Amino acid sequence: MSTEGDTVAQRPTRRRWRSESQPAPFSRPRPKGASLLAGRSSPKGKTSERSSEGVVTRRYHSAHPSPQARQGSVVSSSSTSSLRKVEAFTPASRMRGAVVGGPPRVGVFRPRPSPPTTFRRMYERGDVPVSLYHDHHGHTLRWKVEVEKLDYHHFLPLFFDGLRETTHPYDFFSRAGIRDLLARGGDKILPVIPQLILPIKSALNTRDGRVICTVLKVLQELVMSAPLVGESLVPYYRQILPTLNLFKHKNVNSGDEIDYSQQRRENLGDLIQETLEILERHGGRDAYINIKYMVPTYQSCLMN
Repeated sequence: MSTEGDTVAQRPTRRRWRSESQPAPFSRPRPKGASLLAGRSSPKGKTSERSSEGVVTRRYHSAHPSPQARQGSVVSSSSTSSLRKVEAFTPASRMRGAVVGGPPRVGVFRPRPSPPTTFRRMYERGDVPVSLYHDHHGHTLRWKVEVEKLDYHHFLPLFFDGLRETTHPYDFFSRAGIRDLLARGGDKILPVIPQLILPIKSALNTRDGRVICTVLKVLQELVMSAPLVGESLVPYYRQILPTLNLFKHKNVNSGDEIDYSQQRRENLGDLIQETLEILERHGGRDAYINIKYMVPTYQSCLMN
């Protein structure tokens, strides 16, 4: 049985033992059921927290919340206010309740609409001397005059302008008319080359796979139609080859299926590679360096 003097003497010891292992009691009594973590905000934006083990930690408040906190605030406020979609890197993107939208699609391989061609307008007016002839083999092109008597400076660029057409019978007229003009042109083709660059470039800029395949086949026939045509096209590679560089690796990945486009020569990547090789073979000694400048991934078919 301890005496009252022993109890009073032991009080300092107990008080020292409590101050070493436990936090000092607060001056203001806590309400019953309060949490052990009590925070006090300082004027500098800091919050001090005291854990159950007596360790004091400080938490810093930032003017810009974290993405997780911002997302949580947006989700919580979506029920009360509608979300606004704003552009990135704008002052509105840092406001509450704003959703930053992604960048728009570039649409590099998206087909671009083409205006009505001069070839269609002149055919509907009756100024193109061709007609559609049907027989037991199908439909063919019939000329109203002899091809050798035509003015190539007028009609050959006109038919090349019709390469942008994708509706029948205009696409058939332009393709079949160019084939007949190149087959019977001879020496008349070379002086008309500068007038053919703009229609070829306009047809390639449509970014339509069908039109590009048709232009590449016509370009191969044009290079092999007459001597020196391939060399005369070298100065115009900067107008023709950018679209070919864009679609060069656009091949059909059919897996284990049969790809019939190879038989019809409609696989765009293979057709571009074939066209570039023909341009190099018939373009002279400066053809490869100019092709390599516009299509960096092209490898020579003559030097390897």
